[in-house]
Amino acid sequence: MFEIKNEDTLFRFSFISRIEEPEDRRLDLIMCWLEIAGCSINLQCQCELTIFDLESLKEMLSEFYASLYKNGRPKPVQFAPRMKSFTCEFNAVEGSDLIGFNFTATPAIYDSWQLTGEIAIDQSYFPALIQGIESILTN
Repeated sequence: MFEIKNEDTLFRFSFISRIEEPEDRRLDLIMCWLEIAGCSINLQCQCELTIFDLESLKEMLSEFYASLYKNGRPKPVQFAPRMKSFTCEFNAVEGSDLIGFNFTATPAIYDSWQLTGEIAIDQSYFPALIQGIESILTN
């Protein structure tokens, strides 16, 4: 499970099932449950990710986290899966030890509807986020 939350906001996606693509395993579809809650809004929907999507996100976050320790100012990273039910971005907040996690959800079940949000986190989140992606990949 990939989960970011603070006192009043939650962003989570968790494994539901895998649909195998026999010709190219990197194109297996990973069906996930996306949950976003906060400010009296609660969105829950299914999203599709590929192995390639998840491996890319894991690599981006690993490099971002490593860069936090090397120079403290990593370049922002943006993630947009092949099926864009959500996108997200991580960026270091200037003059702070905080990391901004910005997201946009565009679930297919709601035509022309978008939810955007932001959660401030610290670097202690990254090991669990990276491990959460790994657990989805190995399911």
